[in-house]
Amino acid sequence: MSSTIPIITFISDFGYQDEWAAICKGVIYRISPTANVVDICHNIPNFDIWKASFVLSSALPSFPVGVHLAVVDPGVGTQRRGIVIKADRGDLLVGPDNGLLIAAAERLGGIREVTLITNDRFWLKPVCPTFHARDIFAPVTAYLANGISPAEIGETITEESLAKSFWEKPRISGRTLECQVIDADKFGTLRFNVESSFLETQDLSLGETILMKVEFPSDLQRPHILAEVPFGRTFGDVRVGSPIMLVDSSGYLCLALNQGSAAQHFNLKRGDRLSLRL
Repeated sequence: MSSTIPIITFISDFGYQDEWAAICKGVIYRISPTANVVDICHNIPNFDIWKASFVLSSALPSFPVGVHLAVVDPGVGTQRRGIVIKADRGDLLVGPDNGLLIAAAERLGGIREVTLITNDRFWLKPVCPTFHARDIFAPVTAYLANGISPAEIGETITEESLAKSFWEKPRISGRTLECQVIDADKFGTLRFNVESSFLETQDLSLGETILMKVEFPSDLQRPHILAEVPFGRTFGDVRVGSPIMLVDSSGYLCLALNQGSAAQHFNLKRGDRLSLRL
């Protein structure tokens, strides 16, 4: 690790009304008592791997290099695999092979190496089939923070064998961008699968208008959308109740409503695809 005190982050859908998140942290501290464990979020909606993947990918670039434990695991106890991903920046991401870790690893420079968690010397015994977070992922995280090599945790597998990310890369043709809603935050701001680094290649200036087009061929109850939305710097660049497109703190292109919910205003939700004329 890059510091004398190991940084461990932790995200889950465990909530705070039950004991599970605290237990995992207790296991980590028993093995790595000097670790600095930082909770990213434990209020991920139940079983919502997609949301956890987005939150993780948005949060981790702000942290120093560390070990990152992520557990939203509806397939716990089944044939789904446990993995450690080493990102190009040097971080180690620990969790189930269900797509949860992919977007975050990509935002940390990409996937350098993947290890299948198979060496039970680093597990708690006996392993409860419904609580791999405590018995497998938490102790593996702690041992990695102590300096154990991923090679000791298990065998190397190919990136191609992993479960895929929940969203695709945007596609650009001329000045038309085909993209997807990948998140709606608590304010109703819609995040797209378009990173700021991608936008920088498109020569898009503040104040320009983006033509947004959305069609719902399989849902006749949702009217098509055709709207011109300004590209701005912050929410207050438009009057209250007006829409704006901007890059928010997540680093993704967003559609927001100043002091309102873009999700409600446009009747858009996660997974919807749209076309943007830049």
